Amino acid sequence: MAFVTMVNKLVFGHRIILKPYVEAIKGVSKDTSLRRIQEIQSLLLENAEQRETLTKLMAQDYIDQIFYNEENNALLLQTDQYRAEMTALNKSLTRDTTLVTAALDLLRFIDKGVMLDAFDEELFEKTVARIRMLSRQEVAFELKYGLTLKERT
Repeated sequence: MAFVTMVNKLVFGHRIILKPYVEAIKGVSKDTSLRRIQEIQSLLLENAEQRETLTKLMAQDYIDQIFYNEENNALLLQTDQYRAEMTALNKSLTRDTTLVTAALDLLRFIDKGVMLDAFDEELFEKTVARIRMLSRQEVAFELKYGLTLKERT
């Protein structure tokens, strides 16, 4: 019954709670992540150019083998770090897209303005990630898109 009450409260107050939350999660981290991915791509290009220059200097005997090895290894390590960061950012973007999709699904349902009079298992499965008992009288619904809502039992 607590889930039904929570959904009905969302139907009533979705303009105050859900819509601003969805708008917030839609753009914030995505913009930052995309900018950083572009920066990393530029840094990877610079790194490749530096390694190419280093190789040319080595081939023309302007630098010795030891210096070449040290600098090349440092550049290769930096490349690995950039790629690891880019992989993490791409995973984050995928996760963020999943969160936004789940939030939009709930918002579309809530926008219809239909109050629940009984438990809806399909809606529950789509929206709730986990339930935590806070006390004998209170439960917290952790929704799949990051929002946690408390409700009395």
